[in-house]
Amino acid sequence: MSYENQTPQGTPPGGYQPQDDPGKSLGIAGMVCGIASLVIPYGGIAVAIVGLILSVIAKKKSEEVGLKNGMAQAGMVCSIIALAWSIVLVVICTSCAAVASVLPY
Repeated sequence: MSYENQTPQGTPPGGYQPQDDPGKSLGIAGMVCGIASLVIPYGGIAVAIVGLILSVIAKKKSEEVGLKNGMAQAGMVCSIIALAWSIVLVVICTSCAAVASVLPY
């Protein structure tokens, strides 16, 4: 039995190697930051900005080689939602504090 024409396990026949996604690691980091920013109430603004930047970079790197990066997309969505929610919370808390400081006690 000859083993010369057999391909190693895990390698598809024909010598095709799956393309490595250059934005995969950044996409994971962006998604983790996006999810974390949803959980952190006020410090989530900084984490959401970092997650958004990482996710955009990861998505661009993946698109350069013709791949889609779902984790980067999820990171962008979570970061944008968290950023919007954090801004709304800051505006509400600031306005409540301003009204409370004017009221006579």
